[in-house]
Amino acid sequence: MNPRLKTSKKWTAFPAEYAKQIQNVFNESFAEYLEAAEILIEGRIYPGEIMLRVGYLEAGRLSQANFEVSMAYSQQEQDAIQRIHNCVDAAASLMMDYLENEGEVDVPYTWKEISFQGSKIYVQFTTENSSLEAQANALLGVSEADLLNEDLSSEEDALSRAEQSEELSPPRNHEDDLIEDDELEEEKKGPRMFGGKRIPDKKNKLH
Repeated sequence: MNPRLKTSKKWTAFPAEYAKQIQNVFNESFAEYLEAAEILIEGRIYPGEIMLRVGYLEAGRLSQANFEVSMAYSQQEQDAIQRIHNCVDAAASLMMDYLENEGEVDVPYTWKEISFQGSKIYVQFTTENSSLEAQANALLGVSEADLLNEDLSSEEDALSRAEQSEELSPPRNHEDDLIEDDELEEEKKGPRMFGGKRIPDKKNKLH
């Protein structure tokens, strides 16, 4: 998994419990598509970049569909959690588009800037198999510990926020609960991710 920024070298992984929560959200939201497939979540916090990969691996296949999202974040503003939520929502939208179009993907294979939910994000599609990638690193003598940032001072604040239990809960806006009757059925048609909003229809997606 390669970051967008050339300056992004060392990183810390999302806390395991947090990554598992994200995986559970995807498993629940995309349950109808997972009878013979699994979701894999990888997340990294670089000094100035949040990166999320959501992998969709069908049984018996080596090629893995990866929806990768990158966003800048500010250590001063302590907005890592909100940026992770944005990345989750964007990856979910990309994945829904992919699944609804039976594997046809309209996502760039190199990082591309787009506007999503009023924020500037970067997306790309890759086909690396996470397990094979880890095995290749092992054969090359590159361990996970070698890749991690040993000096956590620059990311410590962002990571500590992610590890706080109260921060793990998806943000809720009470206004989101006030849905008109004619909107309620529409909201039920697609998965709801951390932002509390339904995945956009294809015509309102990332184009």
